[in-house]
Amino acid sequence: MKLCAGQYKYLLTVYELSKTLKTVRSVDIANSLSVTRPSVSKMLKCMARLELIEPEYATSVIMTDLGKETAKNLSVNFNTINTFFTEILKLDEHSAHEQSILFLASFPETTVEKLSAITRNTIKKRHKKAHENNT
Repeated sequence: MKLCAGQYKYLLTVYELSKTLKTVRSVDIANSLSVTRPSVSKMLKCMARLELIEPEYATSVIMTDLGKETAKNLSVNFNTINTFFTEILKLDEHSAHEQSILFLASFPETTVEKLSAITRNTIKKRHKKAHENNT
């Protein structure tokens, strides 16, 4: 499923918040993203139409199975791409986070997967080399 950058950002936020909070509320999302509650409401309506969250999101935001699976896959790719931006390109955390979201939203899945594989291999080689230098 191809989403825009804003949808990715909100989906990842709901996913991460749901790991630590018993109930995710729109105010939690607004605080996490530093956006207004009306902005959150608008995006949640869109996410409900895409069947990523349950349509009854007024009191709590509950991800659907599709939403959970999409967020899980997105989270793995996001973490790898974010590692590329922070460890290889040496971007600061905030810039890397924003660029990772834009990259995931803008590039085809095949390109994301290829860059993820290259990043994993590069990091693995760096760790192996560092380990060899320490022994």
